[in-house]
Formats: sequence, structure tokens, C-alpha cells
Amino acid sequence: MWQWAAYVTMGLVAGFTSALLGIGGGVVMVPTLIMIFAVPAKTATATSLAYIVPIALYGTLKQWYGGQDMRWLLALAAVPLGLVGAELGVRAKQHLSSAHLQIIFAVFLILIGLHLGRQGWADLRGRPPVAAQTVNGPTP
Repeated sequence: MWQWAAYVTMGLVAGFTSALLGIGGGVVMVPTLIMIFAVPAKTATATSLAYIVPIALYGTLKQWYGGQDMRWLLALAAVPLGLVGAELGVRAKQHLSSAHLQIIFAVFLILIGLHLGRQGWADLRGRPPVAAQTVNGPTP
């Protein structure tokens, strides 16, 4: 019985963080499935992908209808190679153990977290974030 309550709670937290932070829920789902439910990393990533599709679509449409500025051209331009990347990721995962996948996931989260944290602190200090300088030019 407790597992169903935990599944529902995991879904709630993943949906919330997905819409709030644009992370797709996998950052919550994969570690939760591995650490709390003892699901192998390969199974956790596959399960997370099944969850992410409808939740990401719902969150995207709600934000768009709510007036959030959307960069549709950028998103749509990324889709074709994103599908190729998904195919390559599935094939690569077949050659990795769950332990290796878990380590890769952890390192990825740490690196992304450090980079985003650095940008956030720069913005809070009144300096333009690194992405604004490199992608859009310096912020005036």
C-alpha cells in the first residue's frame, strides 16, 4: 500500500518540478525509482521517459495558453535530431550496465547543476549570465 502512495507522490513532485523548472521530470523520477523503489537504472530511465511525454506536453500547453513566451521554432528545430539522439541513446544504453548508467546520470546532474548555479549567482550579483553573453550577445 505504501508503494502506491509513494508512486503518486513521486508523480506529483516530478510534475511540479517539470513545469516549474522545465526538467521533464526525469531528474526526480530516475533517482526516486533507483533509490526508493530499487529499480535498476536502465528500467528507471525507460519508465521515466514513458511518464515525461504526456506531462511535458501538458505543461507546455498550459504555459503557452497562460501567455508564457515560447520559442516554438527553436523547439521544433531540435526535434529531428532529438529523435536521432534518442535512438542513439537507446542503442548506447544497451551496452551499459545499470551501475554505469547511474554514474553517468549522476555526473551529468552534477555538471549541469554547477553550470546553472554559476549562471544564477552571476545573475543575482547583477552580472549577465554566461548564456546571455554567448548566445544573445552581452546584456545592456
